[in-house]
Amino acid sequence: MKLIRRPWIWVARFRHRRGYGVHSPFAFAFIKGVLFEQSAYYAYAPLSLLHPWWVRWGRLYPMQCRRLLFRLANYVHPATLSIIGSGAAEATYITTAVPNARRVEGAADFVFIGNSHLAAARPLLPMMPQDGMMVLEGIHRNTATRQQWKAIQQDAHTGVTFDLYDYGIAFFNHRLHKQHYIVNF
Repeated sequence: MKLIRRPWIWVARFRHRRGYGVHSPFAFAFIKGVLFEQSAYYAYAPLSLLHPWWVRWGRLYPMQCRRLLFRLANYVHPATLSIIGSGAAEATYITTAVPNARRVEGAADFVFIGNSHLAAARPLLPMMPQDGMMVLEGIHRNTATRQQWKAIQQDAHTGVTFDLYDYGIAFFNHRLHKQHYIVNF
């Protein structure tokens, strides 16, 4: 069902592709330089062995998403890292990007929250550092997760947010104007 639905999601978000209509220099640089970065990173080849051959051959969506997690962690360069409720592959991609980051429980410089644990995000919001980033997986999975994502966007502690449909990215830098961006990823 997801393979049938994916093209319709892309068409519905067509006008939000690759930074079109984004006027913030920070958001545009983030979209072009991190979300849609095309360069091959040093760890892509060894990490691709985690995927079956048909995913590697077709560069299918799971591999794109995990490479995005790698780029996000590499972008933040966190001193502390928290991974809540993720699969082994996602955790491997994130920890490979920042091998010197200390893993903690709770709030950290970089927080990844997996599909079934979105409720864990709300208590962490007041404790997130100013230069922190939170990545939430499955924000449009059902009505409850959409409501949780909406509440996170509207929270006073959250700054700039990016909605990539499968992932939600929240920054906590309050020097930036609070804004919500939809990106066709």
